[in-house]
Amino acid sequence: MASVQCIVDWQSTTNTILERNGHMFNNSDMSDISFTCNASDKTFCAHKYVLATSSAVFYAMFYGSLPEKESIVRLPDTNEESLEQFLRFLYTEDCTLTADNVFAILYLAKKYIVPSLKEKCVNFLMENLNPENVLDVLDQVTRFDEEDLKRHCWKVIQSSTSKMVASDSFKNISQVTLAKLLMCDNLNTQEVELFHAVLKWIDFQCSCKNLEPTSENRRSVIGKAFYRLRFFSMSHKEFVENVAKSGLLTAVELVPIYEKFLVGVDSPGLKWKLPNRKPGNMFRFSRFSGNVDDFLNGRECYDYLTDEFVFSVDKEVLLLGVRLFGRYVGFQHQVSLEIKDAKVSGTYVPEADQNGIPGFDVMFEKPIMVKQNDDVTIYADIHGPRTFYGTNVLSSVTNEGITVTFDCPSDPFKSTLVEQFHEIILSILY
Repeated sequence: MASVQCIVDWQSTTNTILERNGHMFNNSDMSDISFTCNASDKTFCAHKYVLATSSAVFYAMFYGSLPEKESIVRLPDTNEESLEQFLRFLYTEDCTLTADNVFAILYLAKKYIVPSLKEKCVNFLMENLNPENVLDVLDQVTRFDEEDLKRHCWKVIQSSTSKMVASDSFKNISQVTLAKLLMCDNLNTQEVELFHAVLKWIDFQCSCKNLEPTSENRRSVIGKAFYRLRFFSMSHKEFVENVAKSGLLTAVELVPIYEKFLVGVDSPGLKWKLPNRKPGNMFRFSRFSGNVDDFLNGRECYDYLTDEFVFSVDKEVLLLGVRLFGRYVGFQHQVSLEIKDAKVSGTYVPEADQNGIPGFDVMFEKPIMVKQNDDVTIYADIHGPRTFYGTNVLSSVTNEGITVTFDCPSDPFKSTLVEQFHEIILSILY
C-alpha cells in the first residue's frame, strides 16, 4: 500500500504551487488540451486552466464565446523547442533561453500576451548584446514593437562600431539595416574603415545573388544607401587611396568631390552632402588631481612659445580634441592646435566646467587614430590674456578601461608649458 501512495500522492512531495505546476507540465494526467507544431511529431499535453490563468488569449480561446473545440491545437508558426520552453514558462515561470530560441519565444510571448515572458526575453537579449551579434538582433527586433531594445541596439552600434563592422555578421545584414546604419551621424569608427566594411558587404551580397562584382552590380546592390557614406569625414589622402580606386564612383561623380576637397566648393553635381560623422562616445581624461583652488594661478600666454605635451594610451582610441585652460568667462583666446598631419585654429571664449574651472574645448575637424603605446605630441600656440594652469600633475589616468600615460617633451624648457593642457578628449573603440 505504501508503494502505491508514493506513486499516487505526488502532491505531498511538492511544497509550492510552482513545484506542483512543474509536475503537471507536459503531463497527460488531467490534460484537456494538447499542442503540436510544424516539423515535429511531438505532442505537448497541457491544461486549459493553467494556460487561461497565464494568458488572456488562451482564456478567450478556451472559455470565450467561441471556444476551441479541437482537443489538439496545431501551431504552424513555431518550432518544437520554442513551444516547449514557452509552455514550461506558463507552468513554472521559468524557461531556458538561448540565442537560437529567444526570438521565437518572444514571438509567442507577444502573440499570447504574456508580459512577464516578454520581459524575460528582452532582458536576455539586452544582457547578451555585443558588437558581434547586435546587427543580427537589430534585424530581428524590427519585427517586434520593442523600442527600448531597439534603442539599446543602436547604443551598442554607435559605441562599438569598429568591432561591429569587423564581425562576421556584418555582411549578412539587410540593405535596409545598412541604410539605417549609414544614416547615423554618430559612429565610433573612422569613415575609411566603415567604407571598407561596406565594400565587403557589397561583394558578399553580389556573391549571394550570383552577380559579377562589376561597378554597376555593386552600386545596384547597395542602392541609395551609397549616398549616405560621408566621404568628407575622410582625409583627401584616404579618399584618393581607398574610395577613388575602388571603381564605385564614376568620373562625373568624382569631379565635384575633388572640388569640395581641394577648393571647398559645393558644386551642383555633388551628391554626398551629409554632415561629417562624429564618434559615438566621448570621454575626458584630466591631467591634474588638484581642486579648483589649485588651478587659480595665472600664467602668461607667451606669443613666442609653443605649449606641448606627450601622451600615450594602452589601447587604440580616437583623439577628438583637448581642453585648454582659459581666464575668466568672456575673455578670448586665439589658439592653433596641431598633431601629426592635423591642425585646427580659431578664437575661443572660456566657459566654466562643472567644477567651476574656466577653459575651452579645441576639437579636431576629424577624429585622429592613436595607436596602442604610440607616443603622441600635441602642440598649441595660445595668444590672449593670462590663463589659469594646472598643478598636481598626474602621470597616468584610467577611465572606461583605458589608461592614458602623460609625459613631458624632451626639451626641459618646454616641459614647463604642459600645464596649459587641462584634459584630452578621446573616443573609445570598444
